Amino acid sequence: METSQKSSAGLVSAPSLREQARQVIRGLVITGQMRPDQLYSVPRLAADLGVSATPVREALLDLEREGLLEAERNRGFRVVSLSLNELNDIFAVRLLLEVPSVGDIAQDGLSERQLRELYQLAEATRETADTGDLIAFLDTDLKFHVHLIATLGNHYLTKMVETLRDRVRLQGFVSGDSPRDFLRQSAGEHFKLLDYISEQDRSGAEATIRRHLERSRGVWGDRHGATTQSVGILDGSP
Repeated sequence: METSQKSSAGLVSAPSLREQARQVIRGLVITGQMRPDQLYSVPRLAADLGVSATPVREALLDLEREGLLEAERNRGFRVVSLSLNELNDIFAVRLLLEVPSVGDIAQDGLSERQLRELYQLAEATRETADTGDLIAFLDTDLKFHVHLIATLGNHYLTKMVETLRDRVRLQGFVSGDSPRDFLRQSAGEHFKLLDYISEQDRSGAEATIRRHLERSRGVWGDRHGATTQSVGILDGSP
């Protein structure tokens, strides 16, 4: 009986370590600390993160399936790199998807409950922006935008928007200074967007999300030629 209890505990804790490792490594990719021109081995990452190799390996395979990493057999993993043209194409598609979608949301209107939930998510982005924590902000920012698009009830559209936002962040946050000012401005735009939506002002909502996307394009750039925001955990050695 005692053996069974230990086994059950292990089954519960292992996915938790795997998910924690996935979130940390994903954050390192997004902030630009892990770069496409470097090879990262499981033992090295496990040592840097202070965990065993198994959950790290599983986390890396999860991120490979998400399209953030690519494996080199018996060597390690690399961050997937996008060309400047690919990045521009992704932003073009995002504009085509998100601008009219937000317009539809504003035109149709949202329930009080939906607006309340979105304002709460917007407040979470403002709180993380004030701390200057890029990884925490990006997590709350993604939740806000995905939740907003999800109000249309189109699962495929929601998944496409989520995937494209993650793909853009492969390029890393391009900034020589603290990202806090950019984060605060972005968080403020979330409130402006919701105000237009609550007023069912389609043109105002569309103009706000377009400006929001176009401004964000300027901080996600070519990782091979730009300075990215570092979180100081890895030095790039395999």
